[in-house]
Amino acid sequence: MQKAFPIFAMELFCDGWLFLEHSDVTWDGSSHALKRVRINADKSVWLLSHTRDHFNDVPSNIDLCQDVGTTLVELEKHTELVVPRDDVSPHLQLLFEGDLTPITLVQLMCVGDWLSVRQGNEGEIHVTYDERLAQQISGFGLFMASFVESLCSQSTMLSDGSVATVFEARPATEPGICAFLEMGDAVSAESEPENALDVDQEPEPALETASEPEESPDSEPESEPESEPVQTSGPAPEPASEPSAKEQEKLRIARKVKEARDKMEELDKARVALLNQLLVLRHKHEQLSDQRGWNTIVEMGEIGRQIDALSGKVDQLDKQLSDARLAYAETRAASLQALKGLRE
Repeated sequence: MQKAFPIFAMELFCDGWLFLEHSDVTWDGSSHALKRVRINADKSVWLLSHTRDHFNDVPSNIDLCQDVGTTLVELEKHTELVVPRDDVSPHLQLLFEGDLTPITLVQLMCVGDWLSVRQGNEGEIHVTYDERLAQQISGFGLFMASFVESLCSQSTMLSDGSVATVFEARPATEPGICAFLEMGDAVSAESEPENALDVDQEPEPALETASEPEESPDSEPESEPESEPVQTSGPAPEPASEPSAKEQEKLRIARKVKEARDKMEELDKARVALLNQLLVLRHKHEQLSDQRGWNTIVEMGEIGRQIDALSGKVDQLDKQLSDARLAYAETRAASLQALKGLRE
């Protein structure tokens, strides 16, 4: 089947052939600038042959990346394809600084089944997305329609406007695909395993025997607490009884989920701190660019090296954070399933 190159470029990101890292993109205050497109090393050997199944005139992987980069740069020129950061939910953890633009959207395509844009057998364009994504971006439907229209305008075979676009929302049933979605109240209708345990936790009956005497002093006159110790001295051994195997398993699940979440939050805080440092350095570098003199050149060179070093650290943290988010989502999904089994 003959494909339109702009749509094929999106498929390369969706299928993990190509990807972008934090240091590959910069924000100038109104749009993103692209430095490079990266090739997945695990698939690089087959990338060119895969491309030539549809386009015989691509001489090398480097040329392919340049063509894909040109597609992204052209998309960024569409000023209507910008969603202000304030109109994007804070639960959606975007990899790049600044507003949501086409390049930001392409980065989201690199995350599992989060979002995909593909060309069907009849030439139609299929946009498939996790329904949670639409909830995080204001005007998502109109934005995606304009995004596809801008893609089609770059292809002679699609630019006549006769191609149909099919939108398909994927139900939020697979938490593991949401690597860049903070697992909070806006993510899923299901409660956190930790919260579920706080409400339904089996060990609570053992705690109730100790807490009920505390409720009676609140509702009764103050003289009651003097008689309570006499009443509670008899059943005192009951709270010391060992939790059942079912209760221990629930507690183990809660600890496991909490550990995964704590690790994710720790990495996220470290990433934010590095990004703040990068913003300061880039602002300083921009201020120095208007000045002249040897000392200025030396200082700009030093700041440039610091920016490169910090960008490398951010890239490493991005990978660790992505892995941590996936691990948390998978742990959470497995924990919810395990809790359902324990309740049955």
